[in-house]
Amino acid sequence: MTDIVLDGVVEEIIYSNDENGYTVCTINAMGEPVTLVGIMPFINEGETIRARGSWQVHATFGRQFHVDYFEKKLPTTSGTILKYLSSGAIKGIGPVTAERIVSRYGEESLEVIENNPEWLSDIRGITPKKALEISETYRMQFGMRTVMLYCNRFFGPSLSVKIFKRYGSGAIDIIENNPYVLCEDIEGISFEKADKIAMDLNFAYNCPERIMAGVIHFLQVAAYNNGHCYIPEDILLKNAASRLKVSPAEVGKIIGDLVFTDKLVKSEINGKIIVFLKEYFDAEKYIAAKLVSLSEVEFPVKLCGIDEQIDMLEETYDLGYAEEQKKAITLAVTNGVTIITGGPGTGKTTVIKAIIDIFDNLKLSFMLAAPTGRAAKRMSEASGHEAKTIHRLLEMGYGDSHEMRFMRDDSNPLPYKAIIIDEMSMVDTLLMYSLLKAVKSGTYLILIGDVDQLPPVGAGNCLSDIIKSGRFRVCTLNKIFRQAQESMIIVNAHSINDGIMPQLDTKNSDFFFIKRERAVDIRDLIIDLTSKRLPKTYGVDCIDDIQIITPTKKGDLGTFELNKALQRALNPQNGRKKEAKSGSVIFRENDKVMQIKNNYDLEWFTTADGGEKTDENTGRGIFNGDIGRILSINTQREVMVIDFDKRITEYDFALLDELEHAYAITVHKSQGSEYKIVIIPIYDHPVPLMTRNLIYTALTRAKEMVCLIGRAECLEVMVKNDRRPERYTALGEFLCSF
Repeated sequence: MTDIVLDGVVEEIIYSNDENGYTVCTINAMGEPVTLVGIMPFINEGETIRARGSWQVHATFGRQFHVDYFEKKLPTTSGTILKYLSSGAIKGIGPVTAERIVSRYGEESLEVIENNPEWLSDIRGITPKKALEISETYRMQFGMRTVMLYCNRFFGPSLSVKIFKRYGSGAIDIIENNPYVLCEDIEGISFEKADKIAMDLNFAYNCPERIMAGVIHFLQVAAYNNGHCYIPEDILLKNAASRLKVSPAEVGKIIGDLVFTDKLVKSEINGKIIVFLKEYFDAEKYIAAKLVSLSEVEFPVKLCGIDEQIDMLEETYDLGYAEEQKKAITLAVTNGVTIITGGPGTGKTTVIKAIIDIFDNLKLSFMLAAPTGRAAKRMSEASGHEAKTIHRLLEMGYGDSHEMRFMRDDSNPLPYKAIIIDEMSMVDTLLMYSLLKAVKSGTYLILIGDVDQLPPVGAGNCLSDIIKSGRFRVCTLNKIFRQAQESMIIVNAHSINDGIMPQLDTKNSDFFFIKRERAVDIRDLIIDLTSKRLPKTYGVDCIDDIQIITPTKKGDLGTFELNKALQRALNPQNGRKKEAKSGSVIFRENDKVMQIKNNYDLEWFTTADGGEKTDENTGRGIFNGDIGRILSINTQREVMVIDFDKRITEYDFALLDELEHAYAITVHKSQGSEYKIVIIPIYDHPVPLMTRNLIYTALTRAKEMVCLIGRAECLEVMVKNDRRPERYTALGEFLCSF
């Protein structure tokens, strides 16, 4: 479709979002009022704009012009200048002052404001000082217009707004001097994008700015995509030189410069030189030192008769703890740092309840926490005590310079005598660092998790490294209790973890395997089970109670294709549901969606009945892995309302790249969550994903039923493959050095 161009004067600003520049306004184009919608930041009534886009018909608001690109033109007539100045666009000029300026200078008014501000002091009510302030504001706005026009050559309006807010009127000089600062300073601009701009500006392939940005980029990608806290120097030199098309010697010189400026850290492990981003080096060093420090404190609970405490609990609850459970309880309340690990059905929850009962009896304050909202909710329901996400525990908020940060740290530590963290396998290095900074000396730290689960999505492998170091008291729970033995989910999960094929033909159980050979047949059966058979047979909700978990994003059985098919089956368009498009993805009212990155700025409230928002029922932050339902979509304002497990948030269309459909999710994204029914496709997935701990993790997400669909020989390959991708972490070595 060919773009249409409209020129006109802005008559009215109907809606404007200061954060992303989304605007609804009317213009007078060719003598007719036209409604414009789109990202048009910093426009004011009275300004003349040129908009490029297309006509669309809104179901409620009728014919609108959807703007893809716009530029401002200065008003030229006395009438349009008066409207512009009267709108409040320039600080210090209201309607009365605007009338006086235009009456005196007419069509030359803007020229006077910009180049001869001293003339303004002839106007009643304008002092020489105020005249200079008016001129400065106008020039800044002129600079803003220039920046926006320049940035629109490379970016969309949304990123252009971010750039102007970050750099102001000096943005063009900054970009042309070093476009690579963009990928460091502006979220959403990749190294590849900055590199393209640099090439357009004739930067040399081997310029220092490019190599510096490239080296930092490769280390960041290694952290975000592969979980590495460092890269061996020889590998970094080789890969960076190859990707950047420069020599290893040039990369080596730049690494040295980055180490000198404290952006990178070089260290040595087992005779091998390694390179860290500084934040990961500092984090792993701090974690090691803090854990050792916490573990060396003598605790008074040792004097309180722990055996008697356990006996009393057995009598109170009419149960008998297994010996390994007694050991875990004893270690937890008599040591500064304790790690408790075990698979499903081994009594971790029972141990947690015993530990907190003893702390209660001894009048010791404690708090439970987990990495995700769903994991925290499960922990709270199982223990009968409040559990928070780690982010909420650390009180995410705004610092003095208006940046998001944790309010709890070494200067404002957590007030509890004991902190119990569940699902520790999910805690990455940076989150562990932030947590430990807020833990004061003399606090019991109890870390609970399943070391056989997948490692965290973020960089690091804290739980595994802590256990392998041998520096702390570890209790491994192995016994499967009688009630758990009745669940074939648990029995088969332990079999898989031991490298033994699960029982696939058990009748009347909670574990089903359905043989299918072709990917298309697996997909069709998944859709049939989810949309019809399981809801009809078991009375479950097809969206909320059933979760498809697949190893991969791509392919016929990856999340991309499965989500398309499941959306058509479970939430089809009926002519009434509103939609929002992001790239090739269509989000629809009632869709099941997942947040795929931490967003600390998103505001939410928990009022479910439409009541007033208060300090008690509001908060900030929607995090990676949170699943929600789209309640409504407002295409006029370009926002949607999403319910993330009773946290209601207004979600701007500019953030749609942070959302994915969640009818089907990857195994990695399922960590820390439980679902009533889980369906897992078993097929010839990519080789790196055909691993034991991946299928084990997927299986243990099911609470009441699991259904595997596919090829038994592929399942056998996964069960026998105990290969775990190596992560470059130094926490274990740092722990052993103390």
